[in-house]
Amino acid sequence: MAQATDTPLSITQQLGLLAVMILTSKGSGGITGAGFIALAATVSTVGTVPAAGIMLIFGIDKFMSECRALTNLAGNSVATLVVARWERVLDTAHVNAVLRGKTPATPSEPEEKAAAPTPPADLTKPQPAAALDRP
Repeated sequence: MAQATDTPLSITQQLGLLAVMILTSKGSGGITGAGFIALAATVSTVGTVPAAGIMLIFGIDKFMSECRALTNLAGNSVATLVVARWERVLDTAHVNAVLRGKTPATPSEPEEKAAAPTPPADLTKPQPAAALDRP
């Protein structure tokens, strides 16, 4: 928008806009049109770029919204893997097998289920005396 409106911005102004836009855009990836509203609010508040320049990108915001959603999905997917790896709970062998198509993403049910252990008694409900004798 600054280039289209021929507004010169110093590197300090560019970095300041970047920092403010990063903070104001949190949570807008999952809501259609929220990124455009956050951009309009940020540009009008900061004042370094004319707010009327927002109308230059109004027509392509629908396409930009789709790209933001894909970027948000990719970012959330990578963040999930990074956190799982950081916490040392990521099964890299299973991830690699799924990505190579050698195994389904969710494990299939075994054909014969093992006998499930008896669930513990729900002590919030009245129980017969015999049920309370179980360990």
